[in-house]
Amino acid sequence: MGFDINIMKDFIDQNQSQYVGKYRYHSGYRTEEKAFKVHYYMLDQNFRQIDIYVEIQCKDCITYTFSEDLHEQEKIYIVKDALQRIINKTGYKSTLHYTLYESFIKTISHETTVIEPIDFCDLLNYMKYHHGINQKTMDEYYKIFIPCLEIHLKNKNYKKFMDSINLLFKNVLYQYEWDGTNSKYLDTEYQFHLYYIRQIIRIVYEHLDKFYKYASDELFEAIQTLCLNARFSFAIMTDFGSMVLSRYLVTNAMINSLKEKLVLNDKDEEKEDANLVFSYIYYIFHNDYEQYYAVVLKVLRGVINNMLTFANHDLDLALGNSLVKSEGYQVIIDLFHEDYNTFIFTCFPIQTFPLEMRPKVRDELVTAIQFFAARMENEKYRLSSFEQVMNINRLLTDNFKEWYK
Repeated sequence: MGFDINIMKDFIDQNQSQYVGKYRYHSGYRTEEKAFKVHYYMLDQNFRQIDIYVEIQCKDCITYTFSEDLHEQEKIYIVKDALQRIINKTGYKSTLHYTLYESFIKTISHETTVIEPIDFCDLLNYMKYHHGINQKTMDEYYKIFIPCLEIHLKNKNYKKFMDSINLLFKNVLYQYEWDGTNSKYLDTEYQFHLYYIRQIIRIVYEHLDKFYKYASDELFEAIQTLCLNARFSFAIMTDFGSMVLSRYLVTNAMINSLKEKLVLNDKDEEKEDANLVFSYIYYIFHNDYEQYYAVVLKVLRGVINNMLTFANHDLDLALGNSLVKSEGYQVIIDLFHEDYNTFIFTCFPIQTFPLEMRPKVRDELVTAIQFFAARMENEKYRLSSFEQVMNINRLLTDNFKEWYK
């Protein structure tokens, strides 16, 4: 190992604090027997990235050098976070020495070289540190990762295959929210992995019976992780849903395993901790259309909230359009009927609706404006109702001018 893990633990224990730092982990790797480099960053109010690089030495005590001067609390927060990440990895078996990262990337032979699951994570972190988090970096990484997975498959190492996937998920399925002047920015890495994770899911799909037979715990762990990352999972639902619903025996076992850990959505009872991905799959499997449709409406509601909240909402728009394509424009009308939220038509403009659907939209808007006009009699709701009346009136005049003639 080369470094004393107890020194790291002592440093963390001696610097206990409730302080939550502003900077977030980007990447990092081991450079020497007792030395590490890490990269942390934050986005300012204009969503410009501010980078901090830290060198950490773990000899007789923890010492650190920052690329920029920060206040001591922030420094301690970053160092503790980095040390905890190092500690968390010590429980995994590794076969790739830290001095070989660069040569491994350049000279890997896909026919003979397979490394341990944690080594893939270390490689990815090394590549992100030196080349950034971007599509080019991920393209280069998966040129290594997917062929190695295929070797595991060829050698029938189903458990190591799934262990590699689970560690990948732990490393890339995160998101940070950054506050800007007028909006927020949802910072994710996983959008660069979407294409390749779809590809991996298709590989698992083709051999699902084998994975279930020889690595069911690891398979269900991966599915649970995806269920806990709804925005990502719904973006790949075409492939993910096809896989988990493809074998009755596997799906039934998966549902029985996860229903004790995840909460089902219920259209008749509001549950804040309901897992929408699991509920979506569960109700399709049990052919419960009413409950399934309630989940779809809830997913669409979340999509609209993200589109109105975050400056970067391309993934949400794509998901919303996918839901509309599969369920029809009626799903938007039904959501408006439930919520009377005029911002729905900011995200999905009325002019994009098929002509035959627009009279239904108009009728819903008329009913809604009557509702809010009546509610203005109550002083408590007068101001908010007036705002809604104005919004609906604008939608009617902008989209149904001929109706007023």
